[in-house]
Amino acid sequence: MKRGRTKRQANPKPSLTKVELGAGSFNRAVLILRSLAQDAHRGTSIRDIVIRTGLPRPTVHRVLNQLMDANWIEEGDGAQIYLGKDLACLGLAAIVRHPLQRIADQALERLAREMEQTVYLTLRVGYEAVCLARYEPENPIQTLVLQVGTREALGIGAGGMAILASLHESEARQIIEKNMQRYRQRSNFDEAAFQRAHDVARSRGHAAHDGLFRKGLSGIGVAVKDAAKNPLAAISTAFVSDWLDQSQRDHCAKLLQKAAADLSDELSLSRG
Repeated sequence: MKRGRTKRQANPKPSLTKVELGAGSFNRAVLILRSLAQDAHRGTSIRDIVIRTGLPRPTVHRVLNQLMDANWIEEGDGAQIYLGKDLACLGLAAIVRHPLQRIADQALERLAREMEQTVYLTLRVGYEAVCLARYEPENPIQTLVLQVGTREALGIGAGGMAILASLHESEARQIIEKNMQRYRQRSNFDEAAFQRAHDVARSRGHAAHDGLFRKGLSGIGVAVKDAAKNPLAAISTAFVSDWLDQSQRDHCAKLLQKAAADLSDELSLSRG
């Protein structure tokens, strides 16, 4: 791994903290892999890995070399770092036990065409929500807010908010407290507005917002639940706020709710 020179950042705020995972080479590798997953489509620079993880630059170089030796990462053009093919193979093996995307694919492709909106499938992973798949309609003008592999603190985005609001209230409060530092790293984060949106989502049974996470963008999300009614994922859409009036938004919400209920039923049957 070549060592490039970068400007030193003053007091960087890591979005993936060492506190979450503790010390040790393995845990440092997990932090770095999660950082790479945030920009899986375009690659990540060493500078960004250092900022996100809060790890010293020499440590990042050392762990990257180890991961590259294992073929878990690879270096592209311009010294960008990507997740590697061997890691992708491990992910494919895990799908056997977690068939959510395979079960959802056809239904969500149809849903995207029917809504004429991009549909996102988001999976809960601990305190985070990960974009598992994205389904785009034929309409070429779309608002693409998430890439496959994008990780956000649970509660960010319509999908993440839908999952959070479907959890038991005490668990949701604990997650909000845990993630508050990451929420506040967003330049436009409004804690009071976030809490109001969460409360409304809990009462409605689905999440809907206008400009809460990004100015001028709105979103609708519905949780997908397992047989025990625990939210494990969400399906959502995002759009420029002026594109849809209230009746169109209500129609999208109904379609998302039906698709989420159908997917929940299929998952329960598959676990049989």
